[in-house]
Amino acid sequence: MNKPALALMLAATMSLAACGPADAAQDMPMIAEVGFSDLLKNPATPFIGAEQADITIIGFMDYNCPYCKMMIPELNGLMEADPKVRVLYKEWPIFGPVSENLARIALAAGYQDKYHAVHNAFMSAPDRIQTNQKARQLATEAGVDIEQLDRDLAAHREDIDAVLLLNSREAAALALNGTPAFVINGNLIPGGMPQAQLEAVIARIRSGQPLR
Repeated sequence: MNKPALALMLAATMSLAACGPADAAQDMPMIAEVGFSDLLKNPATPFIGAEQADITIIGFMDYNCPYCKMMIPELNGLMEADPKVRVLYKEWPIFGPVSENLARIALAAGYQDKYHAVHNAFMSAPDRIQTNQKARQLATEAGVDIEQLDRDLAAHREDIDAVLLLNSREAAALALNGTPAFVINGNLIPGGMPQAQLEAVIARIRSGQPLR
């Protein structure tokens, strides 16, 4: 893995910020068509939600993004209400070195089948996670074996580098400006929205109606 390339890509993303909510003044948020199948190739994290889904939501997220944290209850509510929806989270740490470390911990926790446990712990933190110590505390509380985590962080460093680099390249290809950002069955939605608006978007996708 070309580590300078990863460093440059992550440094470039640090100028980005939280997207905030999608424009609720419009009937539907700004949506663009993207190469959806490429985003689903070799996912580095497990899907959550329906096994037999007709709607797949890909979310580009940062654990220190306040709007990302606000979207988790909306997405969880959507999956509870709709048995045909699944979600795939893409680690895109744009808020600096601590965010990158959080993403690495979450990805490494996946080798213990604890990715979603750590993801939920980090997203549920009421305040910005500012230290590695706090991150490790939250991971421990989520059931992670910290000694095994350290071994996996070291042993799988190049694999984790590759995931973060790929996610950054995908975000650049989508011209994303910040987090959160979602791709729903190939439709790009930059920014967050409440569950009801997500349901409206999904209804139009299923019915084949144009989204804008």
